Amino acid sequence: MIFHPREGQRVRIHYAKRAAPDMPHHGRVGVVRTVSSGPGPRNVGVKIGGRIVVVPRGNLVAVGECQTNRPKSTPASVAGVEEVET
Repeated sequence: MIFHPREGQRVRIHYAKRAAPDMPHHGRVGVVRTVSSGPGPRNVGVKIGGRIVVVPRGNLVAVGECQTNRPKSTPASVAGVEEVET
């Protein structure tokens, strides 16, 4: 989920498993064009296929962010930390 979407950011629309079959834009990728502000629902205008679709920001995932692509651990030598012999 994206808490602070920015105009121009590439996003994928994602709905819960039970709602996804009824949502025509589930899984589609678009570009954020407008972000609502102020009290009330936090909706985002996403441009998909030449049209702007209004989506709640809780249903957006940044393209390229994936938990499986992050390294599980970084060796000390790569992180720039000196290894100490015991």
